[in-house]
Amino acid sequence: MQALVDKKQPHSESFTPFLQQSTTQRPRYRALFNYIQQRILSGELPAESRLPSSRELAELLSLSRNTVKQVYEMLQAEGYIETRHGDGSYVSPQLSLNQPTEQNSPAADTKAVRLSAMNEQLEQIRPLYHQHPQQLLLPAIAALDQFPWQQWQRSVSYAGKQMKFSSGRNFMGEPALRSQIAAYLNATRGIRCDMQQVMICSGSQQGMQLAFSMLLDPGDKVLVEDPGFPGIDGAISNVGGIKVSVPIDRQGFRTDAALSDQQDARLAFITPSRNFPLGFTLSLERRLQLLKWAREQGCCIIEDDYDSEFRFDGPPLTALQGLDGEHCVIYSGTFSRILHPSMRLAYLVLPPALVEPFNRMRGFMDGGLSSLPQLALADFMARGLFTSHLRRMRKLYKTRRSYLLLRIAETFSQQLIWEPSDGGMHGVFLLPPGSDDKAIAEQAMNEGLGIRPLSYYYDKQPPRSGLVIGFAGYNEAQIDSGLARLKPIIEHHIPT
Repeated sequence: MQALVDKKQPHSESFTPFLQQSTTQRPRYRALFNYIQQRILSGELPAESRLPSSRELAELLSLSRNTVKQVYEMLQAEGYIETRHGDGSYVSPQLSLNQPTEQNSPAADTKAVRLSAMNEQLEQIRPLYHQHPQQLLLPAIAALDQFPWQQWQRSVSYAGKQMKFSSGRNFMGEPALRSQIAAYLNATRGIRCDMQQVMICSGSQQGMQLAFSMLLDPGDKVLVEDPGFPGIDGAISNVGGIKVSVPIDRQGFRTDAALSDQQDARLAFITPSRNFPLGFTLSLERRLQLLKWAREQGCCIIEDDYDSEFRFDGPPLTALQGLDGEHCVIYSGTFSRILHPSMRLAYLVLPPALVEPFNRMRGFMDGGLSSLPQLALADFMARGLFTSHLRRMRKLYKTRRSYLLLRIAETFSQQLIWEPSDGGMHGVFLLPPGSDDKAIAEQAMNEGLGIRPLSYYYDKQPPRSGLVIGFAGYNEAQIDSGLARLKPIIEHHIPT
């Protein structure tokens, strides 16, 4: 590339393009520094090129001489230029090796970054849907407009004052929050634990990643439900685990299919209170069979209890961990679905023997979480606001589910058949056999709907065709609007 500046005589006019640059977002000295820096790196100002004097450049660019001097001092401090006594400033000769030539352009000289084998593995996994807040009928979206913001802000303010008493170095999480979670789980879910067993995580996905890292070696098998939550696939693959898909029926995870042929599995990941997405509950007989298997084989069960709080037809079920499973069950819960998705707080309840190993691993993994949101949530729970909010949302979501079921029955007749469930934040509606639920969902997405195809959640088992429709975060008018957009799509694919 031909130099724009003579190496012997400075040509300040070559700097005039700087005058056409927009510098409203940056101080003038910083803008000029970046301009000269980039010209040097690109080779427009080659090594040993002489720069204009500070006075000359200042006059040309209508800047103060002090501004140009400051820029030259910054360039010299970072090694771009050097000052020669009595002869002005020059581009550093050491930069000649890094500047491009016609045969050695930046594009040709730059090799692609090599990714690990993990990238290839993740490319083979079902991609996750991206949620857009403006979409209607998204599953797993809470009623965000009902969140008690004023009370929460009071808790945040209180937490800010309490931070001075927190070291922020407890890898398991803030003791105040862990104590509140343990008390809540003991009272509502029958879980046997104390606060020492509770670990706070940045979302349930982080908790799963930590647990799999601690419990699995490459090649170890993990029993999972089919259909089930696809987000777990990446966490298993990330540690080299092998997913073993186990079919479910109306009594939940089929232990007869899982335990007879997979005795060498190291871990089971299940949703016993409510399978995602179908909502089936694991029967007591199968719960006891699974616990017996884990104790006898020295294996672990991860109990994902993602929205057990929203059971509409009866009191909450006793957690699997509470059925004599405190030594082999890791209980996982989250606040993101209950309170607000941006809160990013979840927790694990660990068997006593795993507390110290997990605590040690956490110290190397991320060093723990920010204290402020943890202390705020601890105060929110201590003042009874968490449980009162849950009661209100449980009642609201039940009402919204009833409205959705009524409107779908009126609008879609036999085109959509509800798959009964005792709670949750979404409903599953089966389509006639042979229907293309993915095509329907894709078209619905183009119409601003967040409806998911049921077949997406299946892995090895023959998929059923249906739609997963969220209702928790939407009032009656929004539900009506969403179903009105869905109606012509359904009629196009499934004529009455």
